[in-house]
Amino acid sequence: MDRLYDRKYEYGFLALVFGWMLLISCLSPMVADDFSYCFAWGSNARVTSIAQIPESMAIHRELTNGRVLVHGLVQALLIHPKALFNLLNAANAVLLLLLFARHLQERRHLAVLIAAASLLFTFQPAFGEVSLWLTGSVNYSWGVSLFLLFLWPYTADYLGIARRRSWWRTLLFFVFAFAAGTWSESGSLAMLFAACCLCLLTVLREKKLDFCGLAGIALAAAGFVFLMTAPATNGRAGSTDLSAALGNFLTVAGETLRRLGLLYLLWLVCFELALRAKGDKKRITLAAILLLAGLGALSAYSFALYFAKRHFCTTVFFTALSLLLLLEQALPALGKWPKRSICALLAVLFLARFAFGMLDVAVIYKKSLEREALIREALAKGETEITLESYVPRSGCSVAFTLDPSPEEWPNYSVADYYGFERVIGYYPGE
Repeated sequence: MDRLYDRKYEYGFLALVFGWMLLISCLSPMVADDFSYCFAWGSNARVTSIAQIPESMAIHRELTNGRVLVHGLVQALLIHPKALFNLLNAANAVLLLLLFARHLQERRHLAVLIAAASLLFTFQPAFGEVSLWLTGSVNYSWGVSLFLLFLWPYTADYLGIARRRSWWRTLLFFVFAFAAGTWSESGSLAMLFAACCLCLLTVLREKKLDFCGLAGIALAAAGFVFLMTAPATNGRAGSTDLSAALGNFLTVAGETLRRLGLLYLLWLVCFELALRAKGDKKRITLAAILLLAGLGALSAYSFALYFAKRHFCTTVFFTALSLLLLLEQALPALGKWPKRSICALLAVLFLARFAFGMLDVAVIYKKSLEREALIREALAKGETEITLESYVPRSGCSVAFTLDPSPEEWPNYSVADYYGFERVIGYYPGE
């Protein structure tokens, strides 16, 4: 990774990422929760204005979960054509890369952006669910952007990076703090852990309290308490029995080794190289904090009702940023061939998944067109019942469209309400 830099190439790469994410967001249809959040909780009326959302989310907090800011935003997006989400989702992908670059010394280095994009796409087990699915993107990849925005003041103060300060930035930071705390049961917890560690290290070094930083942590913690004290949260939590929690922990640990083992191996290699290169101790410590925060996000699922591939999201983002911090410190001690080998490895892993993943996205889009044509035909004939095919993608780069054989089960009834059928029945190919 040479230090030669030309701003136009960085802009060109970011424009390429924006265009690519916009394209595949457009090719990703509505699925599962997207249909449900088109309707207000309680009245089941179609959400057509922002004024309906507060009452809907109040009932949502009682019946479903405490992520009312997240799902309120989902309902607001679903009022508008999906094109709005597609544009915002592509913009979020660019924002994530810029936030990654901001945490690194080589902030304007094209190679940093390319390496970040490669790591995030290659190692995210459920890329489609966390970055393309409307409800999933707002919950996961948009949440990570908020976490990194919240963490930046703590990171900058710890690393000794000058940052602009003003009353309106402080006010905006406090708003972000509470919102970030309410965003995710696992991701917000990881964010709070990292913020507390960085704030404590800064206070110990400077020998004085940072009241603004402490207030931010307090507000984020208040948001997390608001999230976790939702009446519906207790009903969705897993067993608190020690043996059940241990069993869940072993399941999560096994899945982590299977899906992220190579990522952690790369991290260990870069950690050793950074130490040998006598890299900046503060940045190496920051990398270790982010790694532990990511692992903490996974450990929270020991007490969850279930564990899915999309739950790796925050862990992958934090670990990838941690790895880049270490790699940056290790590079000065590496020769030309080790640098090229690392770049080649990332390129091969990325291209292998890219080819298969984009084919999967195309197939899912084709299936959605066939499904929509079948629905239009049934509605034109005045039919009140329809049978639709469930389709599960072959990779994690797209999102499954699944229905239950029983029309009374979710998400069948939400799909029926959305299109105007009385009954929707699902089946899998070959049944």
